[in-house]
Amino acid sequence: MSLAILRLLHLADSTFPIGATAHSFGLETLAAEGVLTPQNLQSVLGDLLWETGRLEALFGRLAYRCAGPENAPLAVDRWLQLNLWLAGLKPARESREASATLGRRFLQTVSHLETTLTLQQAQAAARAATVDMHYCTAFGLVGGALHLGEEATVLAYLQQSLMGLVSACLRLLPIGQGRAAEILWSMKSQVVAVATATLAIAPLDQPTPDLAACIEGVAAFTPMLDLASMRHPTLATRLFIS
Repeated sequence: MSLAILRLLHLADSTFPIGATAHSFGLETLAAEGVLTPQNLQSVLGDLLWETGRLEALFGRLAYRCAGPENAPLAVDRWLQLNLWLAGLKPARESREASATLGRRFLQTVSHLETTLTLQQAQAAARAATVDMHYCTAFGLVGGALHLGEEATVLAYLQQSLMGLVSACLRLLPIGQGRAAEILWSMKSQVVAVATATLAIAPLDQPTPDLAACIEGVAAFTPMLDLASMRHPTLATRLFIS
């Protein structure tokens, strides 16, 4: 148990070398246009956590189960399908490519640290089929392959994602480390609520759920952020890639 926790803390650390700090996922555009402010930051992050976070937590949870022994014969095919479906639910090219870049780098980095057949097969199959490996599905697959615990993996992914957005806002908005810590602390219950909400779609007693049924009707409604991501390349000056 202690080793699993230590590994998960390592993988979810903001310093894990995959380039996550280079992406704002559209927040830079909102800040530049005056839409995102220190006053509404926590509210905006809460909405993103419920919409995008819930979607990615579900896909991460399903990806975790792809690495389980029950799914061994079809694990890679199921995981590739998850990535294809997730790409279709990310309308903004900039954010979609950022997610795929982080996912690819995450799997590559983990593979240098820990060699498992599941991770090797997943990367080879994705390259052969030219399928993007998204960050949440990569994180979930690694959690399952390394037996880090499904709930812990989902929570760690959500927490890491939220910390990444807050870190970006520290560079975009006039807020200090103290305010950032307050926001992250006060949103812990929301992180748990988002992770718990995905269990209604993919209960723990279904190790091999019907993937199509799980994602039917699931989507993230974030038009403001999607449009901001699309406008990001047109900014006169940029700190972030996305």
